[in-house]
Amino acid sequence: MKTRVRARIHGRVQGVGFRPTVYRYATHLGLAGYVCNGPHGVTLEVEGEDLNVGLFFTRLTGAPPPQASIENIEKQVLGTKGYERFEVIESEPDGELAMHITPDLALCDDCARELRDPRNRRYGYAFTNCTNCGPRFTIIRDLPYDRANTSMAGFAMCPPCDHEYHNPHDRRFHAQPDACPKCGPQLQLMVTGGTSELSQPLQKTEELLRRGRIVAIKSLGGFHLACDALSREAVARLRHRKQRPHKSFAVMFRDLVAVRKYCQVNEAEEAELLSSAHPIVVLKSKSPALQPTIAPDSNTIGAFLPYTPLHWLLLEKFDALVMTSANLAEEPIASEDSELPAVFDAVLTHNRPIVHKCDDSVVRVINGQRQFFRRARGFAPNAIRFAPDSAAILAVGGELKNTFCLARAGNAFLSQHIGDLKDFKTYNHFAAEIAEWRRLMRVEPTVVAHDLHPAYLSTRFAKEFVASTKIGVQHHHAHIASVMAEHDLHDFVIGVALDGTGSGTDGTVWGGEVLVANRADFERVAHFKQYALPGGDKAVEEPWRMATSMLAAEELIQPNRRTEPIFKMIEAQFNSPLTSSAGRLFDAVAAILGLGDVVSYEAQAAIRLEAVADATVEAKYPFEIAFHQQPWILNFGAMLRQIMTDKRAGVPVSEISAKFHNTIAGAIVQTCRFIRGQRNLNTVALSGGVFQNELLLRRLVESLQRNYFKVYTNTRVPPNDGGLALGQAAVAAARTAACA
Repeated sequence: MKTRVRARIHGRVQGVGFRPTVYRYATHLGLAGYVCNGPHGVTLEVEGEDLNVGLFFTRLTGAPPPQASIENIEKQVLGTKGYERFEVIESEPDGELAMHITPDLALCDDCARELRDPRNRRYGYAFTNCTNCGPRFTIIRDLPYDRANTSMAGFAMCPPCDHEYHNPHDRRFHAQPDACPKCGPQLQLMVTGGTSELSQPLQKTEELLRRGRIVAIKSLGGFHLACDALSREAVARLRHRKQRPHKSFAVMFRDLVAVRKYCQVNEAEEAELLSSAHPIVVLKSKSPALQPTIAPDSNTIGAFLPYTPLHWLLLEKFDALVMTSANLAEEPIASEDSELPAVFDAVLTHNRPIVHKCDDSVVRVINGQRQFFRRARGFAPNAIRFAPDSAAILAVGGELKNTFCLARAGNAFLSQHIGDLKDFKTYNHFAAEIAEWRRLMRVEPTVVAHDLHPAYLSTRFAKEFVASTKIGVQHHHAHIASVMAEHDLHDFVIGVALDGTGSGTDGTVWGGEVLVANRADFERVAHFKQYALPGGDKAVEEPWRMATSMLAAEELIQPNRRTEPIFKMIEAQFNSPLTSSAGRLFDAVAAILGLGDVVSYEAQAAIRLEAVADATVEAKYPFEIAFHQQPWILNFGAMLRQIMTDKRAGVPVSEISAKFHNTIAGAIVQTCRFIRGQRNLNTVALSGGVFQNELLLRRLVESLQRNYFKVYTNTRVPPNDGGLALGQAAVAAARTAACA
């Protein structure tokens, strides 16, 4: 018996080879009908024998394309129509948008083989791609995902490419960025003070890099600044020009063999390096040749592999190249030649426009799980299912490491990393990208969620945004809610939020917080002891100020010529707000141990403190928890006193640092145990930028698990402020649902 079934398929089903897969399954089973893209995702009709129609849907759901993600399938059984064949037809232009946009995909093995095959017409072509790899999000101008709606629209396919594009049996069947040397984008090398070079731009770029020059290279989502990673002189020159004296540079290695030569890498880390995202993966270094120049403050290297044909071709002759974002500090990554900072000797550019700026993603593997430092290329704008349903929500995130989130129908679409909004260019990019995402996804938010800090530019943006409902979300509640959203947690949890700065509900600066929270609300049960923050943001840049404040409060030092102004500032309560910040405690201890009075980038002192710690040390310092106060106070005064004693006694800094980390973990575990006894809660959620400290996170998770807690951390968004928008969206969804 014959039947006809119409299906609408929602999820990440465009730009991933979905229609070719549907075509192959249908024709193999002798079915007729059609498949096409639409605003909601993919529409298809299959007609044929009942058994074969059933087998078709079994195969499609059981073995979709590798990069596809089927959210749901709406089926409708219809009367037969007498289709004679199965075809891929033109996209449906209208209808409610419900589809997901595919992130950019790293070069696949098939295309890599073509690149190095002299007999292939794409041999050495820097823009080779197929349905399984290549640009997606960074080239899309509108939906549905068709070539005319991308920045490839201006490149008319030559006859061989057009044949591939329309051949259902070719892996480039409906590959929207399909191109070759005859019809596709072209490279151009421009040497500073010289002429433009169209002839052999790759070879000439290689020569420049060999001579220690700095070359700006146009990639998928923006420009990299590249130099020979093994040339100390070239790296030093890049640091000087980019005004980045200490912060680590990412290194692109030729292949896994080269990665293993310079870094320690395990199976899980290799899987991340080789994934379709090809992110930067933070690895333990084993290279004295690279470490001092690439990452002087830590014992790690941010390593990644070539993810475009252009990178692959460049790295053929190098073990490793520095590939850092082409921007000055705090500015957005450059995506056009005119935006480049004047720090390069040459520019290797091309004529395919970048529609969406998108930095490289940065991840690390801890306890077998992925932890994001930055979520961007290869992951944005993947949807995160965070609720059964939700209103249309815009969550604007925080001030630093900003990302924003558009949510609809229980799916959160988190933006690529935007950056620090204090920079004028970054704020303009933030506002423009929100407008573009709203247009692209056809979402008109009725709810806007924002941080409580009134001076954040994201908060000001939210206040001015036209929407029926505005919801302020406390910073640390948002951190904990981001973990809950990732792991589908709805009941109350013990939330431990450790970071540098967040506006509290009591007018002070929070940052070392233990909450009891669900998605809609929270209670501040305990926090780190508060100290004055002399000079406000100046104390973040100069950790010696925080060290002075804490040691003075504990009566461990007397004023001298340098510190007397700090004493007076605190005494007068002038620009010295109280803070419970865990980040500032790490800064203070680092300064006490001589690891940095002044920092050149965020968390530099804490990174140095972690790097020197001897992980074999298990001892810890004394601490107190003041249970007689509400909220409870985690008091580390006794620890500071003993640290000063150990320092004077000549105890190695490596031992002091390890004991400090152990003490913080021990105090948090004890606090969680007391909460469990009072509230009968056994689930702990950990979030906040301080948990990018691997030593602390490992110590704390292991200890909590030994004490039979269920422990959850961020694995799909960063624990730093890059994950705030997801938490804000989750809180807003919970509160609006409760009011419905």
